[in-house]
Amino acid sequence: MNKLYIAGIGMITSLGENFGATTAAVNAGISSYAVSNYYGDNSDPITMANIPDTVFAEIEAELDEGDVFCERHYRVTLMAIASVREACSTLMSTEVIPLFVAMPDVDEDMDGLVPMVTELEKNCQPWISTSASRNIYTGRAAGIEAIDFAFRHADTTDDNYILIGGSDSYQDYDRINPLAEQNRLLEQGKMNGFAPGEAACFLLLTPKIALARQHKGQVIALHSPGIANEPGHLYSKQPYKGEGLNQAFKKALTNVNDSKINSIYSSMNGEHYWAKELGVAYTRNKTAFNDSTMTEHPADLLGDVGSATGSLLVALAVKNLFNNSKLNKHLVYSSSDTARRGAIILEKMSLADIN
Repeated sequence: MNKLYIAGIGMITSLGENFGATTAAVNAGISSYAVSNYYGDNSDPITMANIPDTVFAEIEAELDEGDVFCERHYRVTLMAIASVREACSTLMSTEVIPLFVAMPDVDEDMDGLVPMVTELEKNCQPWISTSASRNIYTGRAAGIEAIDFAFRHADTTDDNYILIGGSDSYQDYDRINPLAEQNRLLEQGKMNGFAPGEAACFLLLTPKIALARQHKGQVIALHSPGIANEPGHLYSKQPYKGEGLNQAFKKALTNVNDSKINSIYSSMNGEHYWAKELGVAYTRNKTAFNDSTMTEHPADLLGDVGSATGSLLVALAVKNLFNNSKLNKHLVYSSSDTARRGAIILEKMSLADIN
């Protein structure tokens, strides 16, 4: 399978309750950063980008909360339900859709978030079934890795649709404390740290161009992603050289023609650590980019959204391509705290030219 196409998008973030509201806020440069009720190691309040509690109260869902739901898992599950419903809102089909879910790369979520898919099955009928789903525990890059799984799935089936995405939040001291101890979080007066955010974003993909989402006679195609590992990742003792992202770029660019990349959508979150690898990847693949290529890093506005990052960046790049007649190709990449790196090329295509 050479291409998959965007058929639907669902999103909920600290900037908006759906895809349209979020993209409008991002385009306007609105930031959702605010001082939170969480505190770091120095007893200073942490800057976060959280969704108001009132938004969660408005999401209609039946949850079997039991003992597995802490506050964070409750929020993650409700966000996932809302965004899956939006992504599938125009579907006429009642068939179960294969689902690949991006999950955090932290040990406490290996079991704790598994019930999320069970709750999706209950609340997002008829499309979701646990038996047709797979979880990918590689953090920020997992969304792009999920697209890679979607390509493999499309090669071996005749399914009309595939759903990928992630939902994540930092609203729990079990998630916050280790990051605070590593001095990674943004506090007042601190320049090197990230603002924890929360979001969900799911993408409905199709291998059939007739089922793709259209705007002014155009569709957005996803080329096969590049997936690689960084030997010197954040928790590795090996030297950090940025080679993982460089290889992800090279793989993503392999099947794309010579027209230049207009923008890079990046998972950089405000920590200085991430700038080096982008510099390496960009320099070693410079011929693929326009001289005026822009780098967008939406975490500056809506915080670091963890395992929702990959799908959210793709969604924002889709909106930008549809809105700008002079742009036709973006590169999206996402890097995990652990080894995984993922990159993908999005291309705007005219139905008239294809047909």
